[in-house]
Amino acid sequence: MYTIICFFRVKEKDVQTFLKLTTKSGDLLKSHGAIDHHIYFSKELTGRQGSMGILNLIEVEEDEKLLLGQSMFKDEEHYYEVMKKTGSDDIIHYLNSHIKDIVEMTRVVTSSFYH
Repeated sequence: MYTIICFFRVKEKDVQTFLKLTTKSGDLLKSHGAIDHHIYFSKELTGRQGSMGILNLIEVEEDEKLLLGQSMFKDEEHYYEVMKKTGSDDIIHYLNSHIKDIVEMTRVVTSSFYH
């Protein structure tokens, strides 16, 4: 399994619009072959039992919410296959351009994981 995660800092006033856009974008990713796509709301961002929390790593403003996006693929090769298919999907490009209007992309934290 290959997973891409993204932490998004979204202004509270834009959360509902962001969710609509990322849900549609995720549905299109799945229609092109992604295994799954989820957006998670943050609950507790401080550490527990002496550990650090996300707030130790990512600065979140008072008027922002931190959301976690997760897209899953069979493996890294499958990820690139799906991304190649989405490259010609005008709707995904449209949605992503609107997401960029809501979220400052230089502040998005993205990483990939596999098992």
